[in-house]
Amino acid sequence: MRNIVCQVVKLAKFFECAIAIESLDFTKKKSKMSSDSKVYNEMLILLSTGMFREAILSRCTRFGVELIKVNPAFTSVIGMINYMGKYGLNSGTAAALVIGRRALKLSEKIPQCLLRPEDFNKYDWSHWRRVASFIKLNRIRRTQLFQWRKTRLRYPQQLLTSDFIKGRAIPPGNGKIFLEVCSNTRCKNNF
Repeated sequence: MRNIVCQVVKLAKFFECAIAIESLDFTKKKSKMSSDSKVYNEMLILLSTGMFREAILSRCTRFGVELIKVNPAFTSVIGMINYMGKYGLNSGTAAALVIGRRALKLSEKIPQCLLRPEDFNKYDWSHWRRVASFIKLNRIRRTQLFQWRKTRLRYPQQLLTSDFIKGRAIPPGNGKIFLEVCSNTRCKNNF
């Protein structure tokens, strides 16, 4: 891990840019480990986020590279919805793109097709929370989110989360375009 941290800081110094990381904290999770499964507990124990954080912080201060810690909320979901299908990225790279954008103080808007009429006065976090809980409840896999496609809506109504069934939308609407999750691995109308 030390070699990786050294290479990352060396690249940041060479390109004269900052390093952005998520400010993750697993202390609460590790204290509740007895209630979770053995595999999950083992993963948390082996995760050396504290060592990585300390190593990169000391290396950045030593070489004068700025280290920016960002809020980790919904980075994977935002990356999967906004960037994974659009740029052909995997979910980890799309989440890294969101982390970099947060470090630059750029906001991440939810696509208009996923907004409900009552959502327009709410903050962006509540929209992303709704999308994340929908993905979790319906057990939508990351590969399904990679295969977005454009579809025409039929009736003049907004697309509601309740209209989704197992990753596919049964859309109301009036010719607006929204993104639909494919349930199979091949989509006929990819863009």
